[in-house]
Amino acid sequence: MNPVNFAKMAHGDPAGLIEMAFDYFNETRRLMTGWMALIESKNYGQLRDDLHRCKGGASLFGLERLVSLLGEFESPAVLEQRGFDLATFENELTAAEKAVAGMAQAVN
Repeated sequence: MNPVNFAKMAHGDPAGLIEMAFDYFNETRRLMTGWMALIESKNYGQLRDDLHRCKGGASLFGLERLVSLLGEFESPAVLEQRGFDLATFENELTAAEKAVAGMAQAVN
């Protein structure tokens, strides 16, 4: 997580941005519940759309490792040839949640 970018995006309201970040995490986890089915059915178009959406949210909050990971799968060929490692993504998402939770403690 890039705390400088996060602070810039907060525009003086870090608590508000932290709340939005946790909305993002919850929505991403909701989307994740369907990703295995998308992978198994080879519905890469929908999966790419979901991953792109998650990348946009991660970018908004300065979650650079998530942005980088998700950016690797922008190309249809990459996703179809390499697949998508849900476990690695979930680990990165959890790390991002912990980083934002740490910021929340510092703000309060």
